[in-house]
Amino acid sequence: MPYLITPSEVHVGPGFLWVDVTVPAVGSLLLVDADGIPQGGSPLGMGPGDGHATFHASAKEELILADQVTAPIDKVMTAETAFIEFSLKSSAFSKLIKFLGHATYSTGTDAGLPVGAQQYEKLTFGGLVAYPSHSVAVISPIRGYSAPGKYEVAVLYSTKGVSLLERQYTRTKEVIVKGRFDGLAVTTRTVGDQVGASYRQL
Repeated sequence: MPYLITPSEVHVGPGFLWVDVTVPAVGSLLLVDADGIPQGGSPLGMGPGDGHATFHASAKEELILADQVTAPIDKVMTAETAFIEFSLKSSAFSKLIKFLGHATYSTGTDAGLPVGAQQYEKLTFGGLVAYPSHSVAVISPIRGYSAPGKYEVAVLYSTKGVSLLERQYTRTKEVIVKGRFDGLAVTTRTVGDQVGASYRQL
């Protein structure tokens, strides 16, 4: 049988980052419509990104050795790590707060600001605050399909953000903020489906 190379199996496409998606029931999918929009609830699209969005799921493994033989006799998993990592070009604080667990977001109006520019959004820091949890998905279109489109979908059922806000201001480049959502185990779900899932439409 010849070695087959199928171009359609090579994925090239942007990742669209969504926060607060509907968590699918065990055995079900995070549904998307023909345009790749997650269905149900009130998902928030995080806006333009810079470079790739990364979905990562890995296991820590330990080899089991026996003194009587030279090679390992088995391997066991001892821990898991899952995260979604990204770089955002959006400067909307209402979006940045989603992964800044140590910050507090507010909006308001201050009459001391110039007329026509008195509304603001604000992030404040300092003090022990409860970290919010979010369900997060990356949805990437599969090239060559439209009406309907087909997508690769990766979702973490429960996450908490890695709290780091660094904004570098310069005349020659847009401000980019790097962020990450760390996946957590949802222990009420079935073993083997407690952290997240990834699927691809055929």
